[in-house]
Amino acid sequence: MSQPAQEPGLQLKSEDLYRYHWVSDAQISPDGRWVAFVRTHIDRHEDEYVCHIWVVSTETGERRQFTRGRRDVHPRWSPDGAEIAFLSRRDDEVMQVWFLPFCGGEARRLTDQKRGVNSFAWSPDGLKIAYTSSVPEGQLVDGDAGAEEEEDGIRIIRRMRYKLNGSGFIYDQYSHVFVVDSCGSSEPYRITDGTFDHTEPTWDPDGEYVACITVRCEDPDYVDYSDIYFFPADGSVPCSGADPVRITAGDGPCTAPIMNESGDSIIYVGHDNHFFAATEPTLLSVPTLGGSPEDLLSEFDAGVGNSVGGDCRYGGGSQAPVLCAGGDRVYFLATALGACNLYRLDAGDGKVSAVTEDPWVITEFTYSAEADRFALVAETIHRPGDIWIYSESEGLTRLTGINAWLDDYDLSGYDEIECAGAEGQSIQGWILHPSVDERQNDAGDYPAILQIHGGPHAAYGYGYFHEFHVLAARGFGVLFVNPHGSRGYGQRFTAATRCDWGGKDYTDLMRAVDHLVTASSYDADRLGVAGGSFGGYMTNWIVGHTDRFLAAVTQRSSCNRYSMFGTSDMGFNHGVYEFPGHPWDNPMGYLERSPISYADNVNTPILILHAEEDLRCPISQAEEWFTALKRLKKEAVLVRFAGENHDLSRSGTPRRRLRRLELIEGWFDEYVH
Repeated sequence: MSQPAQEPGLQLKSEDLYRYHWVSDAQISPDGRWVAFVRTHIDRHEDEYVCHIWVVSTETGERRQFTRGRRDVHPRWSPDGAEIAFLSRRDDEVMQVWFLPFCGGEARRLTDQKRGVNSFAWSPDGLKIAYTSSVPEGQLVDGDAGAEEEEDGIRIIRRMRYKLNGSGFIYDQYSHVFVVDSCGSSEPYRITDGTFDHTEPTWDPDGEYVACITVRCEDPDYVDYSDIYFFPADGSVPCSGADPVRITAGDGPCTAPIMNESGDSIIYVGHDNHFFAATEPTLLSVPTLGGSPEDLLSEFDAGVGNSVGGDCRYGGGSQAPVLCAGGDRVYFLATALGACNLYRLDAGDGKVSAVTEDPWVITEFTYSAEADRFALVAETIHRPGDIWIYSESEGLTRLTGINAWLDDYDLSGYDEIECAGAEGQSIQGWILHPSVDERQNDAGDYPAILQIHGGPHAAYGYGYFHEFHVLAARGFGVLFVNPHGSRGYGQRFTAATRCDWGGKDYTDLMRAVDHLVTASSYDADRLGVAGGSFGGYMTNWIVGHTDRFLAAVTQRSSCNRYSMFGTSDMGFNHGVYEFPGHPWDNPMGYLERSPISYADNVNTPILILHAEEDLRCPISQAEEWFTALKRLKKEAVLVRFAGENHDLSRSGTPRRRLRRLELIEGWFDEYVH
């Protein structure tokens, strides 16, 4: 499928990052008449993101700002629609739960957790709130007292999972569920216990129990599954020492639990870990009395949820499935062929049908049973996310046009491509063409940049990338492809990179480049390559195996899979499936698939961009790669971003995000243009 280029207009620049507004967490009201959402923009002077809650009418499109705090997120309607609860840092350094009447008035604060509130959920009658907060290990008996660091900053660590990207050190704290009266008339009490993390609190229809996701076993750091447990909402489990009720059987991860109206079964998103992290998520159903889960989508070969990336999103929202018509229909998101759309499962015959079939990416959705209406946030290659409304009787209606300023810009047209990859498998990709002005000033044979996504089990598609449009505005074609390992093409395709990083995926990428330069007007002698996370690994791998690229930019990358095992916040899991055993079992297997083993082959100038607080791909990976290349007198530059983590390109400090974009532009301008 092709999209024609627009007439000449303004050219997008890196600094236009400051012009975006992002919408997220669209929550439709119980009566379906309003959507509350988070609208985020950048305060350039303060170099920070500002998040306000807005509301928009589903009938007239009228919008108004609902909150005025600098960091207001996670809006949730009360069951009667009279109030919106939300998280805010209004007079605290951490997030707390606040309430504001929908008709207006003064906000009131509900919680006072020393480590803040992570998430919360209303009880069905609106009289209580269940929320999660981190509790120091030494205070699990006495409540939420503050943790004391060891003297002189010394940390004594006994857990394997002691750090987490974006959160830092987590070895001395656990997430627990608390319950409090929504009117604030009583003190909150903790309903979960033990040295375990508990997340995603969900009430049963009668409000007597709270279900949550946890791993309660002797060594939870060593397992690759999670379970759904029921805890009495009155707090009797931690008080009496009784055991909570385990609903699932520990086969794989669980998330997004929802209960049917009668409360006798739970539907959730998960899988059986058959392919470990490469397993496609599905919809599962299990009786609340316990039993074996049933796969509701056994004939549907696509992963539940959105796996398509983008760099113009800020904040999160709900991808949880929803039950309609007394449980006769289940609606859910799924990724297929570079798009994420809304699907419907008819419980009676098990038939799955696409509700929307657009070349776009729905990143979240919520549902009003009273109005039988959905609120969606969806983006395209040419637009960041906007809020849409869908109902079977009224179809789709867009409610917002948040980034209308883009209408004045020449956002390049694109072509969808298809080529034969490894093992004859068809590979899907896209080429974002240089801008209209650049093509008018050039006789053809344009330069191109190959972009490689992370994961490896993520995907490219119809999502919006500011970075790609900036490169296209500078005269580069941008090629982005879904090689083996990407989601959206069936389970076998997703799991194909097992013990084969740098194998079929490398073949796919090179054949996509071959297709580009033979089937279009792109110059085979003016190519660049870039990627982040797994894409950074693959960029490092590529320059050690071919000289066809004039320049490379590797970001948040890894180069030594052997050392990555013990330094990453999740690297110790890779020996279970992605790599051939643990490093001490098969050291050569790790080194053979490590780009650093091929450093002597590198002849491509490479820019290494890395965040110093990246715990997913630690800064030591960039240091090893840079040191090896410089010791070999290769052309390499290392740029370190202080105070940033693995998510620099998506939610990093605005001025550092901008500097990152400028460095990428400059590198390719110098070596490829």
